[in-house]
Amino acid sequence: MRILIVLTNVAKTDRRGMDTGFHFAEFTHAFDFFKGHGYEVIVGSPKGGKCTITSDHPGDKINESFKNNPEEMRLIEDTKKLTELKGQRFDAVYIAGGHGAMFDLANNDELASILATTHDNGGIVASVCHGPAALIGVKSASGDYLVNGRRITSFTNDEEKATPFFNEIPFLLQSKLTEQGALFESSSPRKAHLAVDTRVITGQNPESIELVIGTVHALLTKSEEII
Repeated sequence: MRILIVLTNVAKTDRRGMDTGFHFAEFTHAFDFFKGHGYEVIVGSPKGGKCTITSDHPGDKINESFKNNPEEMRLIEDTKKLTELKGQRFDAVYIAGGHGAMFDLANNDELASILATTHDNGGIVASVCHGPAALIGVKSASGDYLVNGRRITSFTNDEEKATPFFNEIPFLLQSKLTEQGALFESSSPRKAHLAVDTRVITGQNPESIELVIGTVHALLTKSEEII
C-alpha cells in the first residue's frame, strides 16, 4: 500500500516574517510508523524540493533518529512536487501540520485534487493539528465540501490564541472548517483528540499524532470498510 505524506513549503509568515514550516514530529512519527509497518511512503509538497522543520524537539528520539539518517533527511530536502503526483493512486494521504500549512495547503488546487480523488476512490484522508488546513476548499464527487457534515477536529481557536502566530495566520482553522460545514469537535487545549468520519481522520494537536496514524493503519488493514 502507498501513503503520501504532504508537507508545507512555507518557511516564513507573510506579515512579520516569523519562522515557520512543518511540525517535525507530526512528520517523523508518521513516517517512522508507516515505514515500520511496511507501507511505501512518498513525501510531497506544493512546490517540491526543500521543506523547513519547525518544532524540532531535540529530545524526541524519533526526531533525532531521522535527523541522523542522511538518506531520510534527503526526503525533506527533495520532496516531490504535487503536480507530479496528480493521477497517482494512494491508499492514504496524511498531512502534517505546522503553521506553514495555513499558507500554502488551504485552497490548493493540486492538493485538493489528490485528496478528493483518494477519498472518492475509497482511500483515507488524514491530517493533524494545522494539517486540516489542506481540507479547506476540497470537494467530493457529490460537489459538497469534503468536511461538510463530517466530524472534524484541528488546532482550535483557543489553542491558536495562545501562540505567537495568532495575528500572523490568514484565518482561524476551526472557524473556516466550521464555515464549510464541519461538525467540529475538540477536547480542552493541548489534550489529544481524534475525529473519524467516513475515511476522513483528523487530530486536534501534536498530542494527537499517535491516535491519527494508528487509526490510519487500523482502517487500511481492515478487510471491510468500517466507518
